[in-house]
Amino acid sequence: MNLKILNKLEKILKTSPQVLRDELKLRNVIRATFNITLTDVTFNSISDLVDKIDDAVLRRYFGEVWQPKTKKFKYSGLKLIDEVNSLKPEAVLDLGCGYNEFKGKIHNLIGVDPYNSKADIQQGILEYNPNNKFNVIIVLGSINFGSTDKIFAELEHAVDLCAPGGTMFFRVNPGLPHTAPESDWIEFYPWDANFIQNCADHFGVTVLELRNDSNNRMYFVWRKKIDK
Repeated sequence: MNLKILNKLEKILKTSPQVLRDELKLRNVIRATFNITLTDVTFNSISDLVDKIDDAVLRRYFGEVWQPKTKKFKYSGLKLIDEVNSLKPEAVLDLGCGYNEFKGKIHNLIGVDPYNSKADIQQGILEYNPNNKFNVIIVLGSINFGSTDKIFAELEHAVDLCAPGGTMFFRVNPGLPHTAPESDWIEFYPWDANFIQNCADHFGVTVLELRNDSNNRMYFVWRKKIDK
C-alpha cells in the first residue's frame, strides 16, 4: 500500500468524512488532490481506494510523462544488450519494459508493462502468468512501488518465471523521488544491499553482481540455481 497516499487521504477524510458517501464529491476530491481522474471510486476498505489511486497515479506518470534514460546507465543500460545476447537465451522477459527499447536488439525478447502501449503484453508483473519459463529476465526499475509485501511478491514471481539456471538483471531505486510533479504521489521503495541479499537467500538464488549504477541506482544480477 502507498502510505503517502493513505496518509493524505486519511487527513482529507478526517476533515470531510461525508465525501465517503458521495461518489461525485469523492471523485472531485481525488482529482483535486492527486491530479488524476478516477471514475470508479467504489471500495470495500480504504486500502482498496488507496490502491486504485496509486495505480492511476502510476499509470498517468509512466504512461504519459516518464521518459527512459537507458543510455545514461553504465551497467543496466545499453551494455545489457551484448551481455544478454552472449548468453544465447531461447526466451527473454523484460518485466516493466516501458517503451520496450530492447525489442529487436535482444534476441527472443517479450516486453511486459501495465502502462505503456509499446509493450508486447500490457499486464502487471503479478498478473503475467505465461506457460513457459525464461532463460533471462530483465527488471529495470519496475519492482519499486508499494510496501515490502508487494515488492517481495513481485520478486518472488520474477524468480518463479525464471528457468532453472537462468539469469535475472535488476535495476532498483533506493527510495529517491523523481523530479516531475506528476510523480509527487509515487512512493519509491527504499532498496538497500541487505534487503537484496536477504531476498536472494530466501529465494535460493546466487548473487552474481551487486553494485551502484549511474543516477544513484543499484544494479544486481541473480542466477537461479538448477534443481537437483
